[in-house]
Amino acid sequence: MVRGKRMERRLQRRKTILKYCLLILILLLLYLFIFKTNIFNIEDIEVIGANNMDPKQIVKAIPCAVGENIFRVNKSACEETLNALPYIRSSKVRRSLPKKIVIEIEERKEVATIPYIGAFIYIDEEGYVLSIEERDDNVELPQIVGAELRGIKVKDNVFDMLDLHNMTEFICIGEKSGLFTSMKYIDCSDKNNIIIGLKDGIKVAFGPLHNVKYKYSFLHHILKDIEEEDRDVKQILFNKGENPVVITGNQQGELHEEDK
Repeated sequence: MVRGKRMERRLQRRKTILKYCLLILILLLLYLFIFKTNIFNIEDIEVIGANNMDPKQIVKAIPCAVGENIFRVNKSACEETLNALPYIRSSKVRRSLPKKIVIEIEERKEVATIPYIGAFIYIDEEGYVLSIEERDDNVELPQIVGAELRGIKVKDNVFDMLDLHNMTEFICIGEKSGLFTSMKYIDCSDKNNIIIGLKDGIKVAFGPLHNVKYKYSFLHHILKDIEEEDRDVKQILFNKGENPVVITGNQQGELHEEDK
């Protein structure tokens, strides 16, 4: 009886050892299959969402390459590297088995420039510095003037430095309405009275960056009326009370800033 139990225990131990050996063998074969063959070597890296950036530069920036084993790619490290690039807002790296890496990015877009000690700062709608160029190659973008900046560098946030936190709302709503692209410059010398110079020569005393949506709605209707009626309007004042004041060519208004 005792001998039978011993034999049963020995047999059970052998079965357990055999199972472990079999598991180790399977894992070893699986390891060899995944990492020691070229079945999972990367053959293609696809970039999605690069409308302005060069996809080749994006691929070059990440710490992985064609020919590398797809399971050795550190996705978090790739995303961290990409998110450090000034023109990338966010990124996601994923594996598409067996041989493809897919990079999805959301780009930051240049919306305005700022003159800066003989150069121009390009910023996005959140105020992040995307690049600093010696000359303004994109004259279509509005210029933000009257800003005193020192020691600025790429990836800094200009609006935080200038305490212009509502400027993001001003730009985003302006872009949606189509009015922002009609601006030649935005003068922020006086935060209580932002001066806008439109490309058609009309100057707008916008006042502080409050009730932005309300003011844009008014401005849109006023500009539409001016175009339809072919009026000679020089100034539109939002700093004279609740309702805007329209100044024609034979009147005088008060912008509180020197004419540009």
